[in-house]
Amino acid sequence: MSKASTFLKKHWFTLILLIGSLFAVNWFVTHKRAPGSMTVIEAQGMDMTNMKAPVGTQPVSIEMVSLRSLQGGKSFPGVVAALTEEDIVARIPGKVSHILVYPGDKVKAGQLMATLDAPEYEAQLRKAQAMSGAKRAEVISAEREIDHHRNVLSKANATTKAAEAARSRAQTDIEASDIELQRAKEDFAAKQAEVDQQKADLKFAEQELVRQNTLYKKGAISLEELQGSQRDRDAASAKVKSSEANARSGEQNVRIAEKRAKGARQMLVENEAQVSGARAEAAQAQEGIAQAHAEASAKRFESTGANAEAAGASSTASYRELRALGDGTVSERLVSPGTAVTVGQVVLKLKTINQVRIQADIPQGQSGQMRVGMSVRIVGDGFSRNAKISSVFPSVDPQTRTFRIEAILPNLDGMLKPGMFARIEVDGSGEKELAVRTAAIQSDDTGKYVWSVQTRAGSGTSDWTCTMHPEVSEKGPGKCPKCSMDLTLREKGGSLIAHRQVVTVTRSGGDYTTVASGLKEGDKVIWAGFENLIEGTPVAESQTNSSKPKPPSESSSTMPGMDMGTGK
Repeated sequence: MSKASTFLKKHWFTLILLIGSLFAVNWFVTHKRAPGSMTVIEAQGMDMTNMKAPVGTQPVSIEMVSLRSLQGGKSFPGVVAALTEEDIVARIPGKVSHILVYPGDKVKAGQLMATLDAPEYEAQLRKAQAMSGAKRAEVISAEREIDHHRNVLSKANATTKAAEAARSRAQTDIEASDIELQRAKEDFAAKQAEVDQQKADLKFAEQELVRQNTLYKKGAISLEELQGSQRDRDAASAKVKSSEANARSGEQNVRIAEKRAKGARQMLVENEAQVSGARAEAAQAQEGIAQAHAEASAKRFESTGANAEAAGASSTASYRELRALGDGTVSERLVSPGTAVTVGQVVLKLKTINQVRIQADIPQGQSGQMRVGMSVRIVGDGFSRNAKISSVFPSVDPQTRTFRIEAILPNLDGMLKPGMFARIEVDGSGEKELAVRTAAIQSDDTGKYVWSVQTRAGSGTSDWTCTMHPEVSEKGPGKCPKCSMDLTLREKGGSLIAHRQVVTVTRSGGDYTTVASGLKEGDKVIWAGFENLIEGTPVAESQTNSSKPKPPSESSSTMPGMDMGTGK
């Protein structure tokens, strides 16, 4: 015991460090190793024969069984072309700053696709807009000048009317004063006549007094009679004085009437001058209006020119934005951001492929048989569709002695790509029969058969497993509960599978062979890519142009994610 206790006392730190290291290594291996890595013991105990790769999907070319006439039918090689093509070109020199689309992107008419950096055109636009604004301000100023002269004309017309009214009143006053003067003169003449009459009476009374005084001295009359004569003379003298006073008053009235008549005439002269001045002012205002109209018209023309220049500059500046003229799909991107481009340089290419044209060159001997609206069949890798001839070109190529026909097909699924090979088949006049491609018919010891395409039962369920632990079965993706690796589908195929179908054939017409039994119209058969097929093999329609799609790559037979302890 003493030796053990002595050893522990002497090496206790080393023992604690060793025990801690063992625990740390165990924890690290348990919790920090990469998903799928195994310890040496696990690797030794693993049964590698149970590890199987997930089943892959084989791409094939599929065509629908249909009725067709093999008697007298003709087939012509053709090519798929886009319905329309559009080049997006630079209309001004500049540097590409942004490209917003990539090949395969679908774009709408007017959609912005790329932008150019061209600051000089933006500066020209701002200058033209400033000039347009200045000319617009000059037009407004000219129109205000017109309004000013119109106000002056309005005031002058009002002054003219007032002066004419005053002149009319002055003329009336003259007429009235003339009448008044005439009356005053007549009244003065009457009073002057009365003065003369009274003076004559006074003279008679004085003469009568002299005679009475003589008679009184002689004693022929009495004193009373003499005094009566004196009273008559005094009365006549008083009447003379009174009539003279009335005559002076009449004369004064005449002078007043004359002054009034003179004043009325002077007022008329002044009113005439006012009318003339107001009319001259109105004429000047009208002349100012005409001149302002001329200036405004000139300013409007200048403003229109400035607006047109601004619109042109705006249109030119808008060329910095490259937009699509119509709907289409981007087929090529010819430059990259930062590239300097010149006028007319193509930046992007668009093609309209929601509809495509199938074109074929036909020998000139068939020109009498081809017409617009004629039914044809378009056959290519993985597709076969009915169509009608939409165009028969009117000229023959002198080199090849062929003319071109064209049929338009919808391409909503995008399967038909410009440049693909296709054939235009023109049926003869024979009766249509159920037929399939001759390439689809296979033979063995049991007879003729084809590979048809059927929908797999229960295709809606899925089984997810681990390539390291195939006994694991889950309904959805996730991590393996044993090694934390990503789960994969046990069978990666879709809902379509290959089915071996025995058929009875009757006769062959070249590319197609009629079928008497085993198939019906609308069935789908595999005519290329059926190598190595077995019953139930998952298949998918090939989207390539190859008539014989390549088999699944070797990577599908490996075990993805398997790591024998490398930790990578």
